Amino acid sequence: MSADFVARLGSRAPAPDEVRSAWELGDYLARLDRPGAADELSAIVRRARRRRRLDPDRLHAVLAALADPPAAELNKARIAAAAGLPVTTLSPYVDVLVHLDVVRLLPGCRAAVAKRAIGRPAAVFADPGLARHLTGASSAALEDLGGRRLLTDLLRGAVAAELLRQRETARVEHRVSHLRERNGLEVDLVIELPDDTLFGIEVRTAASLRPHQFASLHALARRAGGRFRGGVVLNTATRGHRYGARLWSLPIATVWD
Repeated sequence: MSADFVARLGSRAPAPDEVRSAWELGDYLARLDRPGAADELSAIVRRARRRRRLDPDRLHAVLAALADPPAAELNKARIAAAAGLPVTTLSPYVDVLVHLDVVRLLPGCRAAVAKRAIGRPAAVFADPGLARHLTGASSAALEDLGGRRLLTDLLRGAVAAELLRQRETARVEHRVSHLRERNGLEVDLVIELPDDTLFGIEVRTAASLRPHQFASLHALARRAGGRFRGGVVLNTATRGHRYGARLWSLPIATVWD
């Protein structure tokens, strides 16, 4: 699958079994390994301070809060509390990180099928390895079953950052978003197309499929009806799989490989 993932979604949907990837769990863990991350953080602080008079300790604390957990909604009250600074002083720190493309904002879903959606963006790191470094989690800890929740968050952030990057040069006009509604429906990623149709995407670390992995996509499909083009579970399996009508799985690596 090409690097223009959204352009290929529709064409690959009829035959997901043909999609193969050499990536296994260890390869994803290696992608999250960021040699020299401490030096990169120091460089980010220097670049940020050249743009604005920001406290370096506070900037580092904001970065750590944004990675705890990674790819979470930009809840300024929570982030400010975690970073130990007044919420009224947080915005300049987030703004400069966005401007420097350290953090990318994944907007809330605006599709017509969304009901009572919470519009806050999610904050994802452009470099997923930097996010992993800030969490302090080792590859061994992430590989352990107890670390899979954090690994899921990191991989979701990596996928979101890549799709936001690809959108800049994509052949198909679209919007990348996430969905969380007050009634409880959550979908990791939503691809919104100009004709008001959409794809839903969930990110999982397992290599095998389970019915619960498709629960949110099923709910979105029922809600959207004919506007639902398909739902994809991205996982660590090495091949695609058809799960049901307009539902399938693909290896995570097909997003960028």
